[in-house]
Amino acid sequence: MAKVSFQPLHPSIRDKLDPEYVELHDAKVQYIQPLELDTSWTPESRSRPSALAFAVQRTVDVGKVYDQDVEDFQIRVFVPAGDAPVEGWPCLVWYHGGGWVNGGLDSENGFLAHACKYVQCVVVTVNYRHAPEHPYPAAIKDAFRGFEWATSPENAETLSIDTSRLAIGGTSAGGGLAASVGLKILKDSDQTTIPKPCFQLLICPVIDNTATTESAWSTAKHSPFLTPGRMEWYRQKYFQGTDGSERMNWEASPCFAPTELLGGSPDSFIGIAECDLLAPEAIKYAATLEGLGARVESRVYPGATHSILALAGIHKVGKYLVHDACDALARHLGTSYDREVAIVEGLSE
Repeated sequence: MAKVSFQPLHPSIRDKLDPEYVELHDAKVQYIQPLELDTSWTPESRSRPSALAFAVQRTVDVGKVYDQDVEDFQIRVFVPAGDAPVEGWPCLVWYHGGGWVNGGLDSENGFLAHACKYVQCVVVTVNYRHAPEHPYPAAIKDAFRGFEWATSPENAETLSIDTSRLAIGGTSAGGGLAASVGLKILKDSDQTTIPKPCFQLLICPVIDNTATTESAWSTAKHSPFLTPGRMEWYRQKYFQGTDGSERMNWEASPCFAPTELLGGSPDSFIGIAECDLLAPEAIKYAATLEGLGARVESRVYPGATHSILALAGIHKVGKYLVHDACDALARHLGTSYDREVAIVEGLSE
């Protein structure tokens, strides 16, 4: 019986893609049924193994990993091996991808353990509530509360966290959440004692939830893996029950934040996959932040797709992203990242 090709590569983009990705797409990805066509999908489907599980970065050993319930959501904590520095560990608070619908505590664990071990920082990943059971604004509320939990005096002391060296980060929907959390902390800084992050790490982030194929996506609409149809499927679940105007709230689309907030964004590393539906909005966001005086390091990875981090276990371009992101993270948290050691021990080229 012939296989059904649900998502063949569009001729206009095939030659722009990284050859490693083209080979994988032709062999496997094109035959994966897109979520928007899967009529059997239910919230319980989140427990299914990812179709790209074979390609994820392996999880290296760290000092300790444990999970904890926090109100209506969960967190997972990665702690480096050995004694904490006198001043405490730096910390990365992370938000997973999955279009606010999928993903969970196991998402991006290979990358997070890698950062914990080789950047020498505590990593707290927040499993915010998911749509459609918990539509907007549940995810951003939990994302903010997760940062608040990790940096509270009690928990910072328990985890030996140095709250002067904090970073926020995420990929895809989680990247958008991270950007919005940073803006919210800045907005509320006069009314709260929550410490400000000094750095944000955004990988293929969702920045503009008003984007369409007629606007920001016009030049990227044939990008594989994350298609306009799949992105709108996510949005319909996340914004269900709203009138659509919520998509312009800056807690949903950080690009619409006031300029005084955008200009006050923490130092940023924005990893952009060239052949990603979300690349145009990420490129524009990086330029906006920089134009308003924020310090931004944006890096476009040629031929890469939205799955760049998910494929970091097998594809060179994904490995480059991991090393670049960890190097930037270490520089801003006051540690060091030995790329050569990380390559030999944790993520071979």
